[in-house]
Amino acid sequence: MQKHVLIRTLGFFDVICLGINSVIGAGIFLLPGQLYSLAGNAALWVFPLCGALCFAIALCFAEMGSMYATTGGAYLYAKDTFGPFAGFLIGWIMWLSSLIGWSSVASGFGLYLSYFLPTDNAWVSKPIVAFLIIGLGAINYFGVKPGAKTINFFTIGKLLSLLIFVGVGLFFMQSASPPFPSPERGEYGKSLFTGGGLKEFTHGNFSVAVLMALYAYTGFEFVAVPAGEMRHPQRDIPRVLFWVLMIVTGLYLIIQIVATETFPGLATSDKPLADAARYFMGTTGGVIISTGAILSIGGVNAGIALTSPRSLYVLSADGFLPGIFSKIHPTYHTPYMAIAVNTGLTLLLSLTGSFHYLIAASVMVSILQYIPTCLAVIILRRRPERERGYKIPGGYSVPLLALAICGWLIFHVELAVIAATAIAIVVSLPFYFKRK
Repeated sequence: MQKHVLIRTLGFFDVICLGINSVIGAGIFLLPGQLYSLAGNAALWVFPLCGALCFAIALCFAEMGSMYATTGGAYLYAKDTFGPFAGFLIGWIMWLSSLIGWSSVASGFGLYLSYFLPTDNAWVSKPIVAFLIIGLGAINYFGVKPGAKTINFFTIGKLLSLLIFVGVGLFFMQSASPPFPSPERGEYGKSLFTGGGLKEFTHGNFSVAVLMALYAYTGFEFVAVPAGEMRHPQRDIPRVLFWVLMIVTGLYLIIQIVATETFPGLATSDKPLADAARYFMGTTGGVIISTGAILSIGGVNAGIALTSPRSLYVLSADGFLPGIFSKIHPTYHTPYMAIAVNTGLTLLLSLTGSFHYLIAASVMVSILQYIPTCLAVIILRRRPERERGYKIPGGYSVPLLALAICGWLIFHVELAVIAATAIAIVVSLPFYFKRK
């Protein structure tokens, strides 16, 4: 029996900051322009629709989270419901994806910083990335609470910049974006809304916009991973998931409205929020939003630095990987060896190449966590002896809807990403069967 254990120090505020930080990344700083170029004014309906779709999946995590008080999240739900093999596969993919994802996001942090550096000094971004990774690893080594406080800082920083954008932008709203084609606006509008044009717009561009925006919601599933270090996980996880989805959806919607109504060049901008802020606030606005984007990317780094080692830790604690990775520090009560290995591998990956294309893999791994979790809700309903702090109303309708959404998402995942995920699963098999 292990002498040293994880301690429960994360309160409700820490968990909700973790949730908001995990969902709000760099995407919202880039999406408004792309959504408007695809769907025009109909883009205002994209985020409410995405919020409703993700809410169905989040409710499944809420019910499952209310049943468990230990670390693991989707890995734990899959292992407990479908057996050790399914749990191992989900846990392995979760850890590998978070490791590569952290490398990618850290590289993105350095590249974004390079925009603020003179061209001949762009090399400085590499040491900054290394400092960021090592610094976050060290912070989490010395306790989950310091790691959580770091996430809280980044979360407040990114929210503050976005709220400034919204608060000031509301005073400049005047339908500044050029009119998007509509029935009342010229021949182009007529061709779009008559005959086959409506079908092409509604089911083509709009569905692409919805799919793109859904990717900006992934990350809420990581709320449940450090449950073993939360004070009241079975109570807080369902509440946090509800509030995170509500806050994020509301914020995304009002940001899209402000950007649409204040910035004429929204559809063609590659950094729409910074350009919109600069348009109605001047240079100061651009600096505020650019700083917010850096804080947002930094916050994602901090979130993965906290949750990723926990995925490695539980795989080790359950005997799937060497026991050294599940050692708990006697003073700081952290999985310090898992943190050290995670930090070292992330540093190596981030400094030896560009991993932006691997970010797409995070979508696939998110779906792989969603599906067994939604299925587990249905299966565990047949085990009435299992106590739960929250139960989704409506019988099986919500988890079945969530599974249908997952199927739709998989249908749109690139074959290359599916193939890469399959390879990652094959690579993991020797670890499982060696244990057997």
